[in-house]
Amino acid sequence: MTSKSTAVVSLPTLTQTGATIALQAASLYASEHGLPMSIAIVDAHTHLLSFTRQDSAKLSSIETAMSMATTSASNRLPTSALSDTHTAPPSLFSSSQRLCTIPGGLPILSPTGALLGAIGCSTGTSLQGEDAAAAGRDAVLAFIKRETEDEERRIEEEREKVLRLWKEKEGEVESLRDELDYERYGSGKRRKTSSVGLGGSAGLSAGGAGPHTPPEEGEIGGFLEPSFVGEVRVGGF
Repeated sequence: MTSKSTAVVSLPTLTQTGATIALQAASLYASEHGLPMSIAIVDAHTHLLSFTRQDSAKLSSIETAMSMATTSASNRLPTSALSDTHTAPPSLFSSSQRLCTIPGGLPILSPTGALLGAIGCSTGTSLQGEDAAAAGRDAVLAFIKRETEDEERRIEEEREKVLRLWKEKEGEVESLRDELDYERYGSGKRRKTSSVGLGGSAGLSAGGAGPHTPPEEGEIGGFLEPSFVGEVRVGGF
Protein backbone atom coordinates (compact mmCIF):
# COMPACT_ATOMS: atom_id res chain seq x y z
CA MET A 1 0.00 0.00 0.00
CA THR A 2 1.44 3.38 -1.04
CA SER A 3 1.92 5.82 1.81
CA LYS A 4 0.26 9.19 1.44
CA SER A 5 2.71 12.05 0.92
CA THR A 6 2.24 15.41 2.57
CA ALA A 7 3.67 18.87 2.10
CA VAL A 8 3.56 19.73 5.81
CA VAL A 9 5.03 17.98 8.83
CA SER A 10 4.59 18.64 12.54
CA LEU A 11 7.78 18.55 14.60
CA PRO A 12 7.99 18.31 18.41
CA THR A 13 9.62 21.26 20.13
CA LEU A 14 9.97 22.79 23.58
CA THR A 15 7.20 25.06 24.78
CA GLN A 16 7.53 28.03 27.09
CA THR A 17 6.57 25.76 29.97
CA GLY A 18 9.36 23.32 29.16
CA ALA A 19 11.87 26.13 28.75
CA THR A 20 10.89 27.63 32.12
CA ILE A 21 11.39 24.27 33.85
CA ALA A 22 14.86 23.90 32.33
CA LEU A 23 15.77 27.49 33.19
CA GLN A 24 14.68 27.15 36.82
CA ALA A 25 16.62 23.91 37.33
CA ALA A 26 19.80 25.30 35.77
CA SER A 27 19.46 28.53 37.78
CA LEU A 28 19.05 26.52 40.98
CA TYR A 29 22.21 24.54 40.22
CA ALA A 30 24.16 27.74 39.56
CA SER A 31 22.90 29.39 42.77
CA GLU A 32 23.64 26.34 44.92
CA HIS A 33 27.22 26.27 43.61
CA GLY A 34 27.77 30.02 43.87
CA LEU A 35 28.17 30.44 40.10
CA PRO A 36 26.36 33.49 38.66
CA MET A 37 25.45 32.43 35.11
CA SER A 38 23.68 33.48 31.98
CA ILE A 39 21.31 30.73 30.85
CA ALA A 40 19.59 30.48 27.47
CA ILE A 41 16.97 28.02 26.21
CA VAL A 42 16.09 27.66 22.52
CA ASP A 43 13.48 25.51 20.78
CA ALA A 44 14.05 22.92 18.05
CA HIS A 45 14.22 25.73 15.47
CA THR A 46 16.94 27.57 17.48
CA HIS A 47 14.52 30.37 18.43
CA LEU A 48 15.11 31.81 21.89
CA LEU A 49 12.44 30.73 24.38
CA SER A 50 13.83 31.78 27.74
CA PHE A 51 16.88 33.61 29.07
CA THR A 52 18.22 34.94 32.34
CA ARG A 53 21.39 36.64 33.49
CA GLN A 54 21.83 36.05 37.18
CA ASP A 55 23.11 38.80 39.43
CA SER A 56 26.86 39.36 39.03
CA ALA A 57 27.12 37.15 35.92
CA LYS A 58 29.63 38.47 33.38
CA LEU A 59 28.22 40.62 30.61
CA SER A 60 30.13 38.56 28.06
CA SER A 61 28.25 35.47 29.24
CA ILE A 62 25.00 36.79 27.71
CA GLU A 63 26.04 36.29 24.10
CA THR A 64 28.03 33.16 24.94
CA ALA A 65 25.07 31.37 26.55
CA MET A 66 22.77 32.12 23.61
CA SER A 67 25.47 31.02 21.15
CA MET A 68 25.94 27.77 23.10
CA ALA A 69 22.24 26.94 22.93
CA THR A 70 21.97 27.83 19.23
CA THR A 71 25.05 25.81 18.29
CA SER A 72 23.93 22.77 20.27
CA ALA A 73 20.44 22.79 18.75
CA SER A 74 21.78 23.36 15.23
CA ASN A 75 24.13 20.37 15.44
CA ARG A 76 22.15 18.15 17.85
CA LEU A 77 25.37 17.81 19.84
CA PRO A 78 26.90 19.19 23.02
CA THR A 79 29.16 22.15 22.28
CA SER A 80 31.95 20.22 24.01
CA ALA A 81 31.78 17.65 21.18
CA LEU A 82 32.52 20.46 18.72
CA SER A 83 35.45 21.93 20.61
CA ASP A 84 37.85 19.63 18.76
CA THR A 85 38.67 21.33 15.45
CA HIS A 86 38.97 17.90 13.82
CA THR A 87 35.27 17.12 14.40
CA ALA A 88 33.74 20.57 14.17
CA PRO A 89 32.03 21.36 10.84
CA PRO A 90 33.82 23.95 8.64
CA SER A 91 30.81 26.29 8.97
CA LEU A 92 31.83 26.97 12.57
CA PHE A 93 34.93 28.72 11.35
CA SER A 94 33.60 30.36 8.19
CA SER A 95 30.09 31.45 9.15
CA SER A 96 29.15 34.69 10.86
CA GLN A 97 26.14 33.05 12.52
CA ARG A 98 25.87 32.62 16.30
CA LEU A 99 28.06 29.54 16.76
CA CYS A 100 30.15 28.46 19.73
CA THR A 101 32.46 25.55 20.56
CA ILE A 102 32.89 26.35 24.26
CA PRO A 103 31.54 23.52 26.51
CA GLY A 104 28.30 24.45 28.27
CA GLY A 105 25.66 23.86 25.62
CA LEU A 106 23.55 20.67 25.51
CA PRO A 107 20.78 19.51 23.17
CA ILE A 108 17.46 18.46 24.69
CA LEU A 109 16.32 15.27 22.99
CA SER A 110 13.03 13.45 23.52
CA PRO A 111 12.99 9.78 24.66
CA THR A 112 12.63 8.85 20.96
CA GLY A 113 15.62 10.96 19.94
CA ALA A 114 13.73 13.93 18.48
CA LEU A 115 15.33 17.33 18.96
CA LEU A 116 13.23 19.47 21.30
CA GLY A 117 15.64 22.34 21.84
CA ALA A 118 18.88 23.13 23.65
CA ILE A 119 20.26 24.89 26.70
CA GLY A 120 23.42 26.95 27.11
CA CYS A 121 24.99 27.98 30.43
CA SER A 122 27.94 30.39 30.54
CA THR A 123 30.32 31.47 33.35
CA GLY A 124 32.42 29.28 35.60
CA THR A 125 34.52 26.44 34.28
CA SER A 126 33.49 24.47 31.20
CA LEU A 127 32.54 21.50 33.39
CA GLN A 128 30.40 23.68 35.66
CA GLY A 129 28.58 25.21 32.72
CA GLU A 130 27.86 21.78 31.26
CA ASP A 131 26.68 20.45 34.64
CA ALA A 132 24.26 23.37 34.99
CA ALA A 133 22.97 22.72 31.47
CA ALA A 134 22.56 19.02 32.30
CA ALA A 135 20.49 19.94 35.37
CA GLY A 136 18.15 21.98 33.18
CA ARG A 137 17.93 19.33 30.49
CA ASP A 138 17.25 16.52 32.97
CA ALA A 139 14.54 18.53 34.72
CA VAL A 140 12.51 19.07 31.55
CA LEU A 141 12.97 15.44 30.46
CA ALA A 142 11.73 14.26 33.87
CA PHE A 143 8.69 16.52 33.48
CA ILE A 144 8.00 15.10 30.01
CA LYS A 145 8.22 11.58 31.42
CA ARG A 146 5.69 12.40 34.16
CA GLU A 147 3.39 13.99 31.60
CA THR A 148 3.58 10.89 29.40
CA GLU A 149 2.91 8.54 32.33
CA ASP A 150 -0.03 10.68 33.50
CA GLU A 151 -1.52 10.67 30.00
CA GLU A 152 -1.11 6.90 29.67
CA ARG A 153 -2.75 6.43 33.08
CA ARG A 154 -5.62 8.75 32.10
CA ILE A 155 -6.20 6.86 28.85
CA GLU A 156 -6.21 3.52 30.69
CA GLU A 157 -8.71 4.84 33.25
CA GLU A 158 -10.96 6.13 30.46
CA ARG A 159 -10.72 2.77 28.73
CA GLU A 160 -11.76 0.94 31.90
CA LYS A 161 -14.70 3.32 32.37
CA VAL A 162 -15.85 2.69 28.81
CA LEU A 163 -15.57 -1.07 29.27
CA ARG A 164 -17.56 -0.98 32.52
CA LEU A 165 -20.23 1.19 30.93
CA TRP A 166 -20.35 -1.10 27.91
CA LYS A 167 -20.88 -4.16 30.11
CA GLU A 168 -23.62 -2.41 32.07
CA LYS A 169 -25.39 -1.28 28.92
CA GLU A 170 -24.91 -4.69 27.35
CA GLY A 171 -26.83 -6.26 30.22
CA GLU A 172 -29.59 -3.64 29.94
CA VAL A 173 -29.84 -4.17 26.18
CA GLU A 174 -30.06 -7.94 26.57
CA SER A 175 -32.82 -7.59 29.16
CA LEU A 176 -34.73 -5.14 26.96
CA ARG A 177 -34.30 -7.39 23.95
CA ASP A 178 -35.77 -10.31 25.88
CA GLU A 179 -38.79 -8.22 26.90
CA LEU A 180 -39.35 -6.97 23.36
CA ASP A 181 -39.00 -10.46 21.94
CA TYR A 182 -41.64 -11.81 24.32
CA GLU A 183 -44.00 -8.90 23.61
CA ARG A 184 -43.49 -9.29 19.89
CA TYR A 185 -43.82 -13.04 19.56
CA GLY A 186 -45.94 -13.91 22.58
CA SER A 187 -47.31 -17.40 22.16
CA GLY A 188 -45.76 -17.61 18.71
CA LYS A 189 -42.35 -17.86 20.28
CA ARG A 190 -41.26 -21.50 20.50
CA ARG A 191 -39.27 -22.86 23.36
CA LYS A 192 -36.90 -25.70 22.88
CA THR A 193 -38.02 -28.36 25.37
CA SER A 194 -37.32 -32.02 25.79
CA SER A 195 -40.94 -32.89 24.89
CA VAL A 196 -40.57 -31.21 21.49
CA GLY A 197 -37.38 -33.03 20.80
CA LEU A 198 -39.12 -36.32 21.58
CA GLY A 199 -42.12 -35.52 19.40
CA GLY A 200 -44.46 -34.94 22.35
CA SER A 201 -46.82 -32.02 22.88
CA ALA A 202 -46.48 -31.37 26.58
CA GLY A 203 -44.89 -27.97 26.03
CA LEU A 204 -47.07 -26.94 23.06
CA SER A 205 -50.74 -26.16 22.52
CA ALA A 206 -52.79 -27.77 19.80
CA GLY A 207 -51.79 -25.03 17.36
CA GLY A 208 -48.10 -25.45 18.11
CA ALA A 209 -47.90 -22.31 20.29
CA GLY A 210 -45.92 -21.98 23.49
CA PRO A 211 -47.53 -21.06 26.82
CA HIS A 212 -48.41 -17.44 27.60
CA THR A 213 -45.91 -17.24 30.45
CA PRO A 214 -42.53 -15.51 30.70
CA PRO A 215 -39.57 -17.80 30.08
CA GLU A 216 -37.86 -19.34 33.06
CA GLU A 217 -34.33 -18.24 33.93
CA GLY A 218 -31.87 -19.93 31.60
CA GLU A 219 -34.53 -20.61 28.93
CA ILE A 220 -34.09 -17.34 27.02
CA GLY A 221 -31.36 -18.76 24.86
CA GLY A 222 -33.54 -21.79 24.15
CA PHE A 223 -36.18 -19.96 22.09
CA LEU A 224 -36.21 -20.92 18.44
CA GLU A 225 -37.21 -18.55 15.68
CA PRO A 226 -39.66 -20.07 13.14
CA SER A 227 -37.69 -18.40 10.36
CA PHE A 228 -34.69 -20.54 11.28
CA VAL A 229 -36.33 -23.88 12.14
CA GLY A 230 -39.49 -23.85 10.01
CA GLU A 231 -43.00 -24.78 11.11
CA VAL A 232 -43.51 -27.12 14.03
CA ARG A 233 -46.66 -29.18 14.08
CA VAL A 234 -47.66 -31.73 16.67
CA GLY A 235 -47.31 -35.15 15.18
CA GLY A 236 -46.15 -33.67 11.88
CA PHE A 237 -42.44 -34.52 11.99
